[in-house]
Amino acid sequence: MTDSGRADVAAHCVARIDRDRLATTLTELISQPSINPFDDRPHGDRGERRVADYLGSRLERLGWACEIVEFAPGRHNVIARLPGSRAAGSGRSLMLAGHMDTVETAGYPAPFAGAVRDGRVHGRGACDMKAALACYVEVAEVLAEHAVALAGELVIAGVGDEEYRQEGAKALGKSGLRTDGVIIGEPTELTICHATKGLVAYDLTVTGEATHGSVPHHGANAILSAAELVGAFAGYQRLLERRGHPLLGQPTVNVGVIEGGVKPNIVPPECRVQFSRRLLPGETPAAVRAEVMAMLDTSVDQRRWDLSEAWWTVEPYELPDSHPLGATVRAAAEACGVADAAPHGFPASSDAAYFGSPVVLFGPGSLAQAHSLDEWVAIEDMVTATAVYLRSALMTLGMTATRRPDPGTRSPETRVSGVRQ
Repeated sequence: MTDSGRADVAAHCVARIDRDRLATTLTELISQPSINPFDDRPHGDRGERRVADYLGSRLERLGWACEIVEFAPGRHNVIARLPGSRAAGSGRSLMLAGHMDTVETAGYPAPFAGAVRDGRVHGRGACDMKAALACYVEVAEVLAEHAVALAGELVIAGVGDEEYRQEGAKALGKSGLRTDGVIIGEPTELTICHATKGLVAYDLTVTGEATHGSVPHHGANAILSAAELVGAFAGYQRLLERRGHPLLGQPTVNVGVIEGGVKPNIVPPECRVQFSRRLLPGETPAAVRAEVMAMLDTSVDQRRWDLSEAWWTVEPYELPDSHPLGATVRAAAEACGVADAAPHGFPASSDAAYFGSPVVLFGPGSLAQAHSLDEWVAIEDMVTATAVYLRSALMTLGMTATRRPDPGTRSPETRVSGVRQ
């Protein structure tokens, strides 16, 4: 196929993106609860299975080969493939990946209703990140409608547990599945992100000595000691602001939980503080812990406080400047009229480090709405994201031809695999 022919096919495919179908797909995804339990216990059919079943069903009807993998009890990934010539040992490959789990819904009115109003879709997971999953399904729909025969293999992967320990992406990476590039549709506000921050969390436990609240000098107040220690974090943040990354900016620290005490008339014997630190590429949990130990206020008797090892870590990620995936997604974005196609950094953490393949983040929606009590995404941004995914796939994989769909072709059945470590 000539370059002009490929350009014509790409333009026709983009023109067939159906915004109403996109919105409907997203509302259907939102209606499938997939709240991350945020612990390691088995949770039966909670988690991501319903979303995996939905994606598998939609894609297998379009001729994709689908497999649902249980990577931990009650937790699932779904892998769908549209084979091209790579199936015979040649050609390129591209993965469109995203997480199926969401954060909790406490205080969120009608979180699974998937309301559509004023050009937006509202509901838990709307932008983080079921919008991108809906866009991937729309890519598959358009390719099927236009009967595009790809030269390489396109993969759509829905993974679990991104909101906590990234166990779904880790399992997929350990499976050995590799592609020439991965696009993750996190809510980047339609900016192309070549780097993401990591995350590390610690517990700071302060021990006091309980006594009657009327004679506090006979005990040791763990909460007041903790307050002195926490006070040092403001200075620590100022220190972090002296550092920087060209795409990600400065690292940050956040004190997220303080809990302790028994009753107002009892001197508290213990106080626990949980804090997190965003990591830049090259930083490690061990180095951050040593830095925090040196920063903490030595006026508090060190025998009365303890800093845990990191209990939650997400690795940072950075795509090499020269990698062709970045240039491909940028060219696709420019062709779709994206105003800012320069490389940026994603300030939150993501699955990017665990796929074992080169990654770019690009997706509809904003972190300002993610995890909020009115999560939404603009349908027009979903249309643009779908167009960029389509063009990226066609540019990466190439086409052998366009063909007429065979109405007699049956879709393969979705396979379900057991737990894989």
